[in-house]
Amino acid sequence: MSDNPKPIADLEEPRKISNTPTSSQLSANSPFKNGWQEAGFVVAIMLGQSFNLTPFGATLNSRWLIADDLGVPGNNGQMSWIAAGFSLTTGSFVLVGGRLGDVYGHRLVWTLALAWSMVWNLVSGFARTPAFYDAARGLTGIGAGFMLPTSVALLGQTYPPGRNRNLAFGLFGALAPFSAAGGSVLEVLLAQLVNPQWIWWLHAIKNALTLAIAIPSMPLSVGVGLGGDVDWIGAFLGVAGLILFNFSFNQAPLAGWASPSVIAPVVIGVLMLLLFAVWEIKGAKAPILPFGIWRAPTFLAVMASAFLSFMSFGIFIFYHIQFIHDIRGTTALQSMAWLVPFTINGFIAACLVAVLISRVPAQVIFCAGLIAVMLANILTMTAPVQGSYWTAPFFAALLAPFGPDMTFTAAQLVASNTVRRSEQGVAGSLVGTALNYGMALGIGLGGTVEAYTNAGGTQPLRGIRGAMYLGTGMAILGICIVLVFVRVPKDKREGYDDEGEVEVEVPEKVQV
Repeated sequence: MSDNPKPIADLEEPRKISNTPTSSQLSANSPFKNGWQEAGFVVAIMLGQSFNLTPFGATLNSRWLIADDLGVPGNNGQMSWIAAGFSLTTGSFVLVGGRLGDVYGHRLVWTLALAWSMVWNLVSGFARTPAFYDAARGLTGIGAGFMLPTSVALLGQTYPPGRNRNLAFGLFGALAPFSAAGGSVLEVLLAQLVNPQWIWWLHAIKNALTLAIAIPSMPLSVGVGLGGDVDWIGAFLGVAGLILFNFSFNQAPLAGWASPSVIAPVVIGVLMLLLFAVWEIKGAKAPILPFGIWRAPTFLAVMASAFLSFMSFGIFIFYHIQFIHDIRGTTALQSMAWLVPFTINGFIAACLVAVLISRVPAQVIFCAGLIAVMLANILTMTAPVQGSYWTAPFFAALLAPFGPDMTFTAAQLVASNTVRRSEQGVAGSLVGTALNYGMALGIGLGGTVEAYTNAGGTQPLRGIRGAMYLGTGMAILGICIVLVFVRVPKDKREGYDDEGEVEVEVPEKVQV
């Protein structure tokens, strides 16, 4: 018999086993062989996000050069498509990307989507007509649409709620302004000095390099498919409805709202989206978008305010660049230089949210982001034709990134922390759809307002200001929604609090 017997309480009371992982358990359960593999995984995810956003910045700043190369110089309607075509399909296919990842594996879907983007970026460089170009960019956007929710799911499944997840999503969100503005400098340089075709060939090379990093860095145990069925009927109704609805608003500046090519798609699109909602609620056995997520407190208001923020920002960035190019007379490279504050502050904003999300209620972060994009729109739409860069253009570029970056990071963390670990693809789909579809729809709506307020193209400044009035109104509406409806407590969790979310290995002899 031992000289130091155990207390009776220890002998009589069975050990309680918690499924909520501690920091030591999370470290032990890490899927990575070493720090180098984990670094490669994070780098690959971040590069994938970055290289799906640099085309947006490159087209915004080079759309005049691209239009010239395609033989449609000065065509504002076609230039709207140059910028919005990629985001239209990205925002639409994000809806199903998360579910495909849940079923077949986020790692597999992400890798195939990256390879798809590489191929269509290469093809885009050979486009010589607007129709060929728009089709190629739209097809490229499908890959980006699948990558965004699967990227979010891979991060959300790998890092549980807590400091590491906040930092990962903060860096992920910070890449949006850095990539769209600062990251596309080389593309714009090649477009201006060589040929716009090199924008897409360079992106194909970047995609190939990302694949080379990702394939050996992603453990086979990461992003494994859970099986199940894909609701193909719901996928068709949702994606087709989103594409047709958005198509109408981007086509309207070219054809006019009286055109059948505008009226028919918007009517059919709305009907398909209504059928999608009915089918997902009543008919689908494995819905693309489980509607139970909307029962989370204030979640609908969170997504609505995020959507309005992205729409307002899409209008701002499109027409801010148009203002400094057409009205102030900058070149493509000068426009990039004028957006340097945007790049720096965007990175700061997203990282700041990662720190603040556990200390400040999310509604404060949302409201701050919406106020920032509202002020950015106001500064540009009231700027004089002649003036110093260091006045309205500088301060607008300084404030604007706080809008989408604070909103995206906060919305992604709220969504990711709202759903179960097995539903991280849903969280990525929701926020990704709000981001990309919101920006594309915002540009389309702004183009419609511009076309009806610029006096047939004779008053371009009036058209720009009309569009930015719309962007300002959207931001104000978003602020009102946040102030009245959004109430999200500070999230201070470290690890999952749902016992069914994490399996912790327990020695067989003590299982209860």
